[in-house]
Amino acid sequence: CSVDGELLLRLNFPSMVEKIVKRPQLMWGRISFIFRQREFWLALIAFSAIGVIFWAFSRQLIYILHQGDIAREWILGFGFWAPLAYIGLFAMQILIAPMPGQFLGVMSGFVFGVFLGSFYSIVALTIGAGLAMYIARRFGRPLLERFVEPDQLRLWERKLYMRSPVNWGLLFVFPVPDFVFYLAGLSSIPLIRLVPAIIAGRSIGLILAGIAGGLTAQLPPEWVLIKWAFLLAVGLLLYRHERRLRLYLLLGIRALERSTRRWQRKFAAGRLPQQEHLS
Repeated sequence: CSVDGELLLRLNFPSMVEKIVKRPQLMWGRISFIFRQREFWLALIAFSAIGVIFWAFSRQLIYILHQGDIAREWILGFGFWAPLAYIGLFAMQILIAPMPGQFLGVMSGFVFGVFLGSFYSIVALTIGAGLAMYIARRFGRPLLERFVEPDQLRLWERKLYMRSPVNWGLLFVFPVPDFVFYLAGLSSIPLIRLVPAIIAGRSIGLILAGIAGGLTAQLPPEWVLIKWAFLLAVGLLLYRHERRLRLYLLLGIRALERSTRRWQRKFAAGRLPQQEHLS
C-alpha cells in the first residue's frame, strides 16, 4: 500500500517529490561547501588563536585594564580643562596621526561617559578634519608626498573621482588611515559640503567607540575581556563585508533621497492650488 501511495504521489506531484528528495542533499551540499572554503578554516583558526591569547595573557590584560583607571584619573586631573585637553589631543592626532583615532574614541567614553565622550570626539573631529582638508587644499598634492608612501598615495587617489559628498561620507563610516582626510581636501567638492558629510560618516564609528569605552568603565575586567573578544569578532566580520555594507548604505541613502524629492514635489503641488485660490 505504501509503494502504491508513493507511486501515486510521484505521478501526481512529481515536482514536490523532487524537492523533498533533493532538500537534504542540498542542505548537506551547502554544509560541505562551507567546510571546503579556506576562509572558514582561517576564521576558525583566528578565533581559536584569539581565545588562546586571551586565556594565556588574561592576568596581564586584566592588569592593563586596571591601569585604565589611572589614565582616566590623569586626564580628569586637568579639571576644568580636561575636555579641552582631550579635544586638542584628538585634533592633533588627525593632523599628525601619532596613534589610531579609534583608541581615543574608546578612551573618551571611558573617561567622560558615552554622551559627553562622543560629543567631545565629534567636536575634535570637526576641528581636526576641517583643518586637514583646508591645509591639503591650500598646499596641494606635494604636501601629501612628504609623509605618505607613493604606492599608498596612488592607491587612495582613485577616490578623488568621487564627486558626491555622500560617497565620501560612506567611505569614512569604516576606519581609514588619517591621511585620507588630507586626500579628501584635494577633491573638487566644496569644503562646505564635504566636511559635514565626512563628519557624519566618521561620527558613527566614534559613537560606537564611545559606547564601548563607557561599557568598559562599568564592567568588571573579566567581562571586559569577553566583550572585547566579541567586538573583535564582529569587527572582523564587518571588515570582511565592508564593500557590500557600503553599497547597501549607498542604496538606502539614494532611496531616501528619491522619497524626499517625491514628498517635496507632492507638497509643492498641494500648496500651489491654495496660493492660486488665495490670489
